[in-house]
Amino acid sequence: MRPVDKGNSPYKNIKKYSEAGYYLEKVIGLYCSYCEYPIKHAPEIEHVVSKSAGGSLTEWGNLLFGCKYCNTRKGKKVIPESVEEYLWPDRYNTALAFNYDNGVPKVNKEALLKIDHTGNALSKAQNLFDLVGLDNRPGPREKDRRFRERNAAYEIALEAYVSWISIRKRIGAPSEELKQQIVENAKANGFFSVWMNVFAGEPDMLNAFINAFNGTNRAYYNGDGSVRMQLQV
Repeated sequence: MRPVDKGNSPYKNIKKYSEAGYYLEKVIGLYCSYCEYPIKHAPEIEHVVSKSAGGSLTEWGNLLFGCKYCNTRKGKKVIPESVEEYLWPDRYNTALAFNYDNGVPKVNKEALLKIDHTGNALSKAQNLFDLVGLDNRPGPREKDRRFRERNAAYEIALEAYVSWISIRKRIGAPSEELKQQIVENAKANGFFSVWMNVFAGEPDMLNAFINAFNGTNRAYYNGDGSVRMQLQV
């Protein structure tokens, strides 16, 4: 799950939370803040603490982008008393908290227990994972398209990786044009973490992805693009 840096509120007052969409798109891009699904239609403003539970309608700190699938599963479950029971992508290093195995997201238990022996961080990560059903495999009657679209992005990323490695072996350094082509493919297909997973060990591409996806929190990555072993900055 891509950690994002929203920064300070870019507005003083807005009357409707829909007005925040312009600023969210500019700061973190049109991707679901949870599953990283590319939002190609009308973006859904996600309230971290549910509106019906008293969550602020327009406060910058309570807003993220969500795809309709994550929003539907999250529903109205998060209340003010429970908000600290989750690892939110704009507050924690969710790139460390979750990893990907063949494109399928999982809670990174080993890393979380290594930096927090109490198991508290692991519990919070699992809570968010379950809250939005991050690894949901939809049944034949379900409309959840996250699994299918993520798999499609994974296959595209694998093809790009094969091309990248093949050219690097032949001529030593792939061209900037190829790098940019891969980056544009990643932005179009979404699922940032899938691309980071496929290109693990390729610093040039990892840093290109980090720089290309607006709002990715650079503080959680080392100079070679690998994820830092820290939960918060």
